[in-house]
Amino acid sequence: MSAYGTTTTYSTMRLRTIARTPARFTASRSSASRRSPPVLDLTSDDSSSAGAGSNTQQGGSFLNTTTRHKGRRAIAAVLITAAMVLAACSDDKKSSNTTAAPETTGAAETTAAPETTLPPKSPILIVGTIDLTGLNNRAEAGKVIEAWAAFINAKGGVNGHPVELDLRDTKGDPAVAASQTTELLAKNPVLFIMDSASTESSQAESLADIGVPVMGVGYAPQLWGGYLSSFKMECGPTAPITCAPANVFPISTTSGAVVDEQLYGAKLAGSTKVAVAACAEIEACGRSVPLFEAKAKELGLTALGTVKVSSTATDYSAECIKWINDGADFIQISGGASLAAGLTASCNDQGYKGVWGASAGSVQGKLLLTPGIILAGGLNGFPWFVDDPLVVEYRDAMKAGGVSDDGINDPAATALWSVLQLFAKANASLVDEPTAADTLKNMYTVKDETLGGLIAPVTFYEGQPGPEKARNCFWPYILKDGVMTNPLGGLKYQCSPEV
Repeated sequence: MSAYGTTTTYSTMRLRTIARTPARFTASRSSASRRSPPVLDLTSDDSSSAGAGSNTQQGGSFLNTTTRHKGRRAIAAVLITAAMVLAACSDDKKSSNTTAAPETTGAAETTAAPETTLPPKSPILIVGTIDLTGLNNRAEAGKVIEAWAAFINAKGGVNGHPVELDLRDTKGDPAVAASQTTELLAKNPVLFIMDSASTESSQAESLADIGVPVMGVGYAPQLWGGYLSSFKMECGPTAPITCAPANVFPISTTSGAVVDEQLYGAKLAGSTKVAVAACAEIEACGRSVPLFEAKAKELGLTALGTVKVSSTATDYSAECIKWINDGADFIQISGGASLAAGLTASCNDQGYKGVWGASAGSVQGKLLLTPGIILAGGLNGFPWFVDDPLVVEYRDAMKAGGVSDDGINDPAATALWSVLQLFAKANASLVDEPTAADTLKNMYTVKDETLGGLIAPVTFYEGQPGPEKARNCFWPYILKDGVMTNPLGGLKYQCSPEV
């Protein structure tokens, strides 16, 4: 059990997460309930130990979060299974600058907040679709969001409103995601969270201009927009890259810059000849080839071309030998963790001694623990490995919520944290009986917000031109001798193009 008291049980029909305090209580749902933070009791037909802090049994597609209330009981449905990380596959951007993140003002929380009684306000529902299972998946994306919900509820909720979650596993299937999107929007949520690189392109149209704020982590320009810096090309209705719809609020690095960060990482690592290994299963992995090559040329690097490889292949020796013979000293991995593991093993066996490129969603898991590996690139969320008080707060909240080290050490996880923290801050004065119209209006009040240095400054306003929403900044990193560092220091970030 975590410090927040979360126990997860998989029964044959549903997955239930029930928070508990020393006293045991079981809650049931009441729409007018008055609630205190996640504090409750485990009910399950079957359970078996599956590691510290969890009882698990195979099967299940539903996750319910139960919370205790004064004189009332409430249960929130939250649908979850396992989770995904997709590599940074997208478009490109130009010249760069280095910017120090603004100083945090005032004393920052450095540990997860203690549990407190929530004010008697109505709950708010946050829904979302996540690639929790499938070929490219992030096994703990759901847990990250749950840990944030426990953290924010322990601090009193969003202006006194307890957060409830309903998260669905897309299984990487666009048809499944489409059905889930329709079902979730019918529940009248105040926020729709996206962390589904395999399906976000297909979901973009159904999420545009729906009167519900959409936030999350992703790269597809159809949903998040972007900017192609090497071609000085803004998004637009007739441009090759589309703009984010009015109700979509990008926070993490978007299309274009998510490619640029790869080349800046290569240059900072001292590489001169760069190649790309792109996953063959997902279109986004190979979409950025022209952008990658243009940015490489702009930075004085030699691009050796892109090779599409299957994430399920058992051996990549032929590709590795070619890269070595071509003199490659930087190989960008544009794919998920399974591709990264296979590539590095095969190429290391063939004698490759150069740098591996991993950016955004690829920077996580076993890849970071590969003996002797040198990694470089960019992160689309703040670096989890620095000791800024607000980063310590993030790590503590994740640990308290039962997220593993692999789940914590992931830029997609830090990006999700930033997204949810920004939503909470924008809605710090949320009305007593809120709807999506209220949270959407509040998102338009965000002005030069940095979350104390966790994100590059962001502004949103109603009627904002789409190109202004492009998120062109990222955090460079280098992993060498098992130590991960930001070569710029702390929470400093780099932008492309120059701002």
